Amino acid sequence: MDREQALVTFRDCVAEVLDIEPSEVVMGARWREDLDADSLAVVEITLALNDAFSFKFPEVDPDQVQSVGQAFELVCGLLDL
Repeated sequence: MDREQALVTFRDCVAEVLDIEPSEVVMGARWREDLDADSLAVVEITLALNDAFSFKFPEVDPDQVQSVGQAFELVCGLLDL
């Protein structure tokens, strides 16, 4: 899997959980402010990512991962991309 494939999977997971179009899942989007993702939605996104990528997403301080881009970079790090 390369970064582009990972991004498609990542966007699809986030979009499905938040019931939005994948095109709305942009790197600069902030979880709460732009995507209206509450803490429950973030947990659901984490579980969806765990399943989609077959890894265990680490415990992360929500204040350190405030944007889609930051979360995607975390995923890429876990996948060595």
